[in-house]
Amino acid sequence: MGLFSDNSELMGIDIGATAVRVVQLKKKVNSYSLVSYGNAPLPGNISQSDSKLDLEKIAKVCKELVKSTGVGSKKVVTSLPSSVVFSTVIKMPPMSQQELAKAIQYQAEQNIPLKIDEVKIDWQVVRQNPTSKELAVMIVAAPKNKVMRTMEIFTLAELDVMYLETSSIAVARALSNPSDPLVMAIDFGGMSTELTIIENGVVTHVRSLPVAGLSLTRAISQGLGLDWAQAEQFKYKFGLSQDKLEGQIFRVMKPILANLTDEISRSIKYYQDQYGGNVQKIILTGNSSRLPELVSFLKSVLGIEVVYGNAWRNVNYRADITDKLNQNSLEFACAVGLAMRGN
Repeated sequence: MGLFSDNSELMGIDIGATAVRVVQLKKKVNSYSLVSYGNAPLPGNISQSDSKLDLEKIAKVCKELVKSTGVGSKKVVTSLPSSVVFSTVIKMPPMSQQELAKAIQYQAEQNIPLKIDEVKIDWQVVRQNPTSKELAVMIVAAPKNKVMRTMEIFTLAELDVMYLETSSIAVARALSNPSDPLVMAIDFGGMSTELTIIENGVVTHVRSLPVAGLSLTRAISQGLGLDWAQAEQFKYKFGLSQDKLEGQIFRVMKPILANLTDEISRSIKYYQDQYGGNVQKIILTGNSSRLPELVSFLKSVLGIEVVYGNAWRNVNYRADITDKLNQNSLEFACAVGLAMRGN
């Protein structure tokens, strides 16, 4: 829905596992105002498909959503999911930007388990040791075929991609500020769960796990003999409650959730061992994080403060749409972060 007329040119479009979301913002000095937003479901299980027919279906959803939201632009900021992108942080001795740029190619060849001629590489200095001046550099490698697939979708949608980044970067931009303490954002999606450690607003560690919302639905469906629609309904109705349905829903999901919490703990410990920082808070986002009692479950297992993230925390908007935005806040972090990138 368009909220008010504006001449902003760029919009953020997030193609998720089950839906497409679009956000357009207007930047005013150090703040953002909401211009337009919307979402539309994707038919079937086509979000990861490479078939021409499915790419055309995704493109059609994008094109119609942009039209229905009243965005007066064809310029897009979009992302690749971290699950298809390889990220690593390496330590480098102090050197100039020019020297670092030359060294990155060699380091990428040594540290990235992909053929260098088949990926696009980007990098960023994420921290510097104040004493030794040693640099921590994040290298990101995106398979060229995944980049070209994304570009083809937007070409078919008659939209122009101006920026392409990883979803974890966009989520961090929407949910954090430079003044925030060391936090971990957990984007609990449909196909994957992305763990992103953010220090003073800068992404310093990223992991993608194949454990996600659809995994839980599958476990409920198979464990209790329910069809997919019933399993999905029960998942969001009863969640992790051990008092409802005699705790059957929680019981069949427990092995998957145990795997998830083990991986979260492992990432937190790895970061602490490498950099000495203690994650002080976990910020939950993603549509699958709506699971009832998930916050209390994670708190009890991990022993860390867990809160829901607010995708709109850095955005100004009309008071009369507050309730509606709050209802879909968990779904829009990536799209909001992408729109902020474009301003």
